[in-house]
Amino acid sequence: MDVPEVQYARAGDGHRLAWQQWGSGPDVFVVPPLISNCELIWEQELYRRGLEYQGDHVRVTAFDKRGIGLSDRFDAAPTLEQRCDDMLTVMDAAGLERVTLVGFSEGGLMSQLFTVLYPERVERLVLGSSHPGLRAAVEFDPDLHATLEKFGRLIEEWGADPQWFVDWFNPSQKDNAAFVRWTGRFQRLSATSADIGRQAASIAMLDASDRLGEIAVPTLVTHDVGDAVVPVAAGRWLAEQIPGATYVETPGSDHINLVGPDWRTVTDAHLEFICGSIAPARSDRTLATIVFTDIVGSTARTATDGDEQWRRTLDGHDRVAWATANRHRGVVVKATGDGFLLRFDSPSPALEFARDFRHEVSGLGVPIRCGMHMGEIEVRADGDIAGVAVNLAARVEQAAVDGEILVSSTVRDLMLGGDVHFEDRGEHSLKGFDSPWRFYALAN
Repeated sequence: MDVPEVQYARAGDGHRLAWQQWGSGPDVFVVPPLISNCELIWEQELYRRGLEYQGDHVRVTAFDKRGIGLSDRFDAAPTLEQRCDDMLTVMDAAGLERVTLVGFSEGGLMSQLFTVLYPERVERLVLGSSHPGLRAAVEFDPDLHATLEKFGRLIEEWGADPQWFVDWFNPSQKDNAAFVRWTGRFQRLSATSADIGRQAASIAMLDASDRLGEIAVPTLVTHDVGDAVVPVAAGRWLAEQIPGATYVETPGSDHINLVGPDWRTVTDAHLEFICGSIAPARSDRTLATIVFTDIVGSTARTATDGDEQWRRTLDGHDRVAWATANRHRGVVVKATGDGFLLRFDSPSPALEFARDFRHEVSGLGVPIRCGMHMGEIEVRADGDIAGVAVNLAARVEQAAVDGEILVSSTVRDLMLGGDVHFEDRGEHSLKGFDSPWRFYALAN
């Protein structure tokens, strides 16, 4: 699916609030955690697979809280009334009367208070990795002082040490170098250190612990048992305090579990609570042009440039890859070490992507190679792709020389008669394939 259009709603005091809407089905209104960027989030394949999966079952409206992401910043901390008014402003702009309110982490705290104050606008409440506020934290977090110290470090080093952030918030992805690089970029483009400090101080003023008994809508509370940011005891405590709440504990260790290995478990629990039931997981087969990219000589560059400089170079490489893929209506399936796996509906936009991507990253001093093939693929429920065609595309990329865009004979044959020209690179015997394949290089 295409990235949803960013829209803006203007609050009563003039602040602009960025929001998006996608999918179809029952209306769900998402209140984000401490940090969000409703446009940039779609660039990361782990997040995108979850967002698209949600949209297959429900109509999602999400926004950036004032002070964060694409929404206007604030000087004075917003009051509870202003925060609730912001939510009402976006809901009204999106044409939403009653919704399932889904709040993650600190967004769950806002959702609890909103549900008490505006029960006529909330049909159901879902709280993920959430807590009721600092006042009650002594009830469930024996390490509260250490947690607050970590948040102090988070604010001071915002955007400068994404590895530390991922180790704490998403340990399942701590060895995913592309995810860590993207997280740093996400932090830097979504807020400054001062923004995060103001946001954290503002949220610290909110507390719902003495109002939980007033929540009178069906409520689901979910929490990863190994969450190191908000301990699982917080989720258990919430479920005990909210009348009739359903509690689901998942076995992961991520605070933002949409990117964890058990993301389907918790997402399906949310969707079943909202929809009553969901269709069983299935895989789809479709025709696609598959593209693999890879950086040439990345190991040597790391040694030459040093880790810090190379990280900045990779950030630029990743940013160009996502922007170029979006421009040519491609789907970034996943990062593959120092490259990407993408899919396109046809060869033409895939070739345009490869040519533009090669040109733009060359300006960063990053030589790449690309390989592509077209065939039937299996699109799995988690957004990954598989099949013989994917394996063949990987072999094509491995056969490409530095700076080359290499394609299979299938792609070349489909482009005959156009204004694209190729150079014959001969037949190649490939492991796992009985017959040799002829490859062609895109002519410069």
